[in-house]
Amino acid sequence: MNGYIAFVKKEFMENIKNYRFFILFAVFLTFGIASAFLAKFTPEILSAFAADMEMNSEPVALDAWKQFYKNISGVGFSAFIILYGSCLSTEYSKGTLILMVTKGLSRKAVILAKFTVAAIFMTLCYWVSYAAAYGYTAYLWDNTYLPDAAFAALALWIAGFLYLSILMVGCVIFKQTFTSILFTGGIAALISLLGIIKPLAGFNPFILTTKNVDLISGIASLSEFLIPALISIGISVLGLLTAIWLFNRKQL
Repeated sequence: MNGYIAFVKKEFMENIKNYRFFILFAVFLTFGIASAFLAKFTPEILSAFAADMEMNSEPVALDAWKQFYKNISGVGFSAFIILYGSCLSTEYSKGTLILMVTKGLSRKAVILAKFTVAAIFMTLCYWVSYAAAYGYTAYLWDNTYLPDAAFAALALWIAGFLYLSILMVGCVIFKQTFTSILFTGGIAALISLLGIIKPLAGFNPFILTTKNVDLISGIASLSEFLIPALISIGISVLGLLTAIWLFNRKQL
């Protein structure tokens, strides 16, 4: 436990010093603010550049949330994967893991510490982004209340842990950052493609990233998210345990 706590502290300081946290925070916060702004003012911007273009309807608060979920599930989590795709490759290249393990640090503590710090930073950045989107949307559209916005956000946050667990497995298997990121994208794409199969469509974890707006608008119900959320949590735990198991058997 002492080794785990010490390594967590080391990871926190390292993520601050290499600006990884600040970059991720800036990306998520930008999308949190920009989502409502783009939804509200894009029609005016387009009309300014194309006077003959007419919008069929006025933007509403739901359009802001469409932008938010699209931006975070796409670019936001992609930035997260790219930034943390080097969480082990840097250690491999510097040879620091060999030194720490030979001094008594357990391999399990290494994986758990890296997962813990990445999860904390992702959580902080995500919910700050959500708060910014919520506040700015409420400011631009007075008296707009969408009761399931928080539940939709919770679903997307759970999906973030799924991405992280897959990334940790990739980082253990491969020593290069690029291949770790490519592995994560490939597994995520495979899980997403399984949603095409009719019997599996209702259980696919990526419902958490694709039906958020349907939940807010009332097209989808909370019950549709329950099993995908449980499966996503299960895969996340399995991915973390797999990363630990592989790392215990990996030659450093």
